[in-house]
Amino acid sequence: MKAVQNADNELSTTTAIAKRVLPKMAEWEIPMTPENYHVWFEYAVGSNQALTRDINAIIASKKPFTSEVNRRLYDEYLGNEQKEQLVERVQKETQKIFRRIVDDILVTNESTSDYSHKLKEYSNKLDDAKALSDVQYIVKDMMSDTQKMAQATRGLRDKLEEATTQAEGLRQQLVKTEREALIDALTGLHNRKAFDRRAKDLYEAFQKEEKIFSVIMVDIDFFKSFNDQYGHQTGDEVLRIVGSILHDTLKGRDFPSRYGGEEFVVLLPTTPVKNACVVAEQIRRSISAKNLKVIKTGKSLGNITVSLGVSEINAGDTIDSVIERADKALYLAKESGRDNVKSERDLQS
Repeated sequence: MKAVQNADNELSTTTAIAKRVLPKMAEWEIPMTPENYHVWFEYAVGSNQALTRDINAIIASKKPFTSEVNRRLYDEYLGNEQKEQLVERVQKETQKIFRRIVDDILVTNESTSDYSHKLKEYSNKLDDAKALSDVQYIVKDMMSDTQKMAQATRGLRDKLEEATTQAEGLRQQLVKTEREALIDALTGLHNRKAFDRRAKDLYEAFQKEEKIFSVIMVDIDFFKSFNDQYGHQTGDEVLRIVGSILHDTLKGRDFPSRYGGEEFVVLLPTTPVKNACVVAEQIRRSISAKNLKVIKTGKSLGNITVSLGVSEINAGDTIDSVIERADKALYLAKESGRDNVKSERDLQS
């Protein structure tokens, strides 16, 4: 009876949450997919604080929940669950593969031990053989056992090769999943999670070895107006174009990432702020030279422009503080007419 009551309580709780989730999804015109429902269910429950803050920030900014935003929310906050399930499955599958191999090795070892014992018996029989016919029978039996032993050994080798291939396939699947978990699906650049990891590594190198790095924040000008005027699909194409230009413009250890929405961030290892401003200007020029056209009609939608803010890691900085300075420089660039580069030095002046 108690189990039935618990089940009823769980059902009523889930139903109550669903009643809060569905109107919210309808209000923000979010498609009713399993992934989207999972995101908003977690939001309604409130157990994932980072997800809650992110969604509240999007709502406060009055930005639309585009398909790309919905996909990012799921990948960033809930996609790891799929990865953890995959890791667990791969681990179990790998254990099964090598458990079978161990069993096969044990069987083969038993066969080898038995074969060695038989060889000793054949040696004794040969010593005691009186006639040629006796020798012939002994050799015939010995050859038969030797053939069986060779087949067992060959079978074990084949199984080992097969197991190695299977294990390598599982390892590559894990590597691929890990790589995909760090890539922004829309632009193909590194995502926020990858950026956080790289920034942490550079910050630790600065603390230990005083290796400097600079940060460039990039924001697409008038992106919301562009989205509202031409639609989210065209807006997504703009994001892809900017991502492609960042990828092509930056080389070596430079680390471009999609930071969120229409914002991008670039990490430049061993680069002082003066040189980082030169890189930022190259990025600005490359993007502003891009003229958008509607493929079907040939109608020009104008040029994409971006504003950029640059900062350099300093003694006493945290990761957040150096990013914050780049962000403030970015907003100074916006206030200065957009389509330009400002750095932390402009903030001081």
